[in-house]
Formats: sequence, C-alpha cells, structure tokens
Amino acid sequence: MNEDPTKELPDKRSFEERVFARFDTVDARFDTVDARLEKLEAHSYDTKPIWERALAQIMETGLEIGEIKKKVGTIESNVGVIETKVAMIETEVAGLKTEVAGVRFEVAEVKTEVAGMKIGYAGIKNELTDVRRELRHDIKQKLDLILKFLLEDREDIRDAEDKIRQLETKLA
Repeated sequence: MNEDPTKELPDKRSFEERVFARFDTVDARFDTVDARLEKLEAHSYDTKPIWERALAQIMETGLEIGEIKKKVGTIESNVGVIETKVAMIETEVAGLKTEVAGVRFEVAEVKTEVAGMKIGYAGIKNELTDVRRELRHDIKQKLDLILKFLLEDREDIRDAEDKIRQLETKLA
C-alpha cells in the first residue's frame, strides 16, 4: 500500500510550482482589489467638496429659519398689540353705546316734557329738532370716528395676516 496520491494529479508540475502559481493568482487578485479601492477613495475625495457645500447650505438654512422665527415672534407681538387696541376700541364702543342709550333716554324725557307743555309748543318743537340734529351729528361723528379706528385696525390686521402668510410660504 505504498500509494502516493500526489502522483496521480493531472498537473505534472511540482508541488512548489503549483503553490507559487496559486500565490501569483492571489497576488493578481489583490492588485485588482487595490486598484478598485484606489478608484473608490479617489471618488470619495471628489465628493468631499459637494458634502462640504451641502453642509454649509444646511447651516445657512438653519440660520435663516432662526431669523424667520425671530420675525414671526415680532409679528406675534405686533398682533398682540393690535388685539389689545381692538379690545380697547370695543370697550370704547360699548361706552358709546351706553352714552347713546343715555342720550336716547334723555330725548325721551324731553319729548315727555314737551308733550306736557302746551305753551310755546312750536318754539320747543324747533328747539327739540335742533337738539336732535346736534345729537345725530355728534353720534354720527363719534360713529364715524369709531368706524375710522375699526377700518385702520382692520387694515393693520390684514397687513399682519399677509405678512404671516408670506412667512408661512417662505417656511414651506
């Protein structure tokens, strides 16, 4: 049983020659892998400026968002001031309504007194007409003033809403 299994191999080269041939094949593969790695590393160096620019743009966008947040905060405080002014106007309007109710009450009293008086009815009637005109004129002036304030505040509110919409579209 003296068999030598290496003698039966189809390759007639010596064992050392076959091992060295395998080493040469492995070396050739490593050279290919090294070349591919060098290409990949060169590509990564090519994309580095792109990433740096992207990072700079991200940072700039973050700063812009910070500025927008500050501006929105300012707008919110301005809207708060406008709301306070509107509340004050509403209070004034309520006061004017009370005054108008008081004036109406007084006019009703005057009418009652005038109806009770028969002497000088025509003169009193003319005086009453004048008083009515003056009251209507005063009330009209006050209501015109109130309307003016309401329209100015409405314009301010619309401007603020437009600015908010513009900022929201910039944020989107």
